[in-house]
Amino acid sequence: MTRIIIGGDVCPTGRIESKFVKGDIGAIFHDLSEEIAAADLSIANLECPLVNRQTPIAKAGPVLSASAGCVKGFAAAKWQVLNLANNHSYDHGDSGLAETMGAVKAAGLGMVGAGATIEEARLPFVTEVRGRRVVIYSMAEREFSAAGKNRAGANPLDLIDLIGAIGNYKKQGLFIVLLHGGKEFYPYPSPEMVRRCRFMIDQGADAVVCCHAHCPLPWETYSGKPIIYGLGNLIFEPFREMPDAWHEGYLASLTVDENGIRFEPVPYLQSKGEPGARKMPPEARRAFVAEMEKKGAQIAEPGFVEARWTEYCRSVRRSYLSMLFGYNRIMRKMRGFLLKALHGKEERLRALNLVQCETHREVLEGILKSEREEPPS
Repeated sequence: MTRIIIGGDVCPTGRIESKFVKGDIGAIFHDLSEEIAAADLSIANLECPLVNRQTPIAKAGPVLSASAGCVKGFAAAKWQVLNLANNHSYDHGDSGLAETMGAVKAAGLGMVGAGATIEEARLPFVTEVRGRRVVIYSMAEREFSAAGKNRAGANPLDLIDLIGAIGNYKKQGLFIVLLHGGKEFYPYPSPEMVRRCRFMIDQGADAVVCCHAHCPLPWETYSGKPIIYGLGNLIFEPFREMPDAWHEGYLASLTVDENGIRFEPVPYLQSKGEPGARKMPPEARRAFVAEMEKKGAQIAEPGFVEARWTEYCRSVRRSYLSMLFGYNRIMRKMRGFLLKALHGKEERLRALNLVQCETHREVLEGILKSEREEPPS
């Protein structure tokens, strides 16, 4: 029997940073430490570069970092592998990613999901545990961290590359996919996320484990294999007032034997009041698991995921259209009027075609990337 523990997003900043640097695992992971140490293989998502020199890139959204010494906290807690395929791994560019990878390697930890080129970023982590070969393949949705042919970064989500990896490595043993994706603070997977994750299982993956949404999402068993749609934050200090779901999450405990692979959640509360992550009390744990199982059952209901997603998209319509049409701060305050006055139905339909058509979206992405990399004089 092989036991694998997978943890969600860890960003060792704020009150917890000094405790990581000291390797004070009792103040970081509290009673979760025993779960991590007892695992045959343990993997956590490192949600920010570990750097001693700040070299922030130009991007939309927050730029994160913690000191390189924070790797001591991961090593002391006996995390064995750090996942770098996420939207913040390239926040400090080539040098920041190189320093992070160097710190992880120097601490004797494995890593997966990022590299100096896309070819390196695509490489899985392969190990042998109790005589069983285990392959970890990690991807992240395409944001500013995505690696390229001549650019360091995280392994971008690409189902064609995934199928190739399954063909090359599945025969070596258990194949687990880690996916950094989903809509932040949305408590269900999107229809496309469900379709993709199930497709990964159909193609030969033995489990799919996702994180990124900053809130826990439900799980399901599909074709006898676990799909975990969102682990939630593992260690992530709030930088403003956050909803309760920010502070909730669970470790994915995977048990593998001759009967297959089984999943069990290990729920916890993190960065709520005191820093660090602690197991939920029994009553809270039962309520949490019941809620997640209810949501997991809803995913299986025909039309449920699509209906909830449509409802959500309607709720964020104004903010997304404001971003798409490039509104400045003043215009965003007036967007309820401006959206109708400046952007008629025909213009909105043209915008839809630019983002829904694969080739138009590829052209648009190429144009905007060139603006980022070579700003016009």
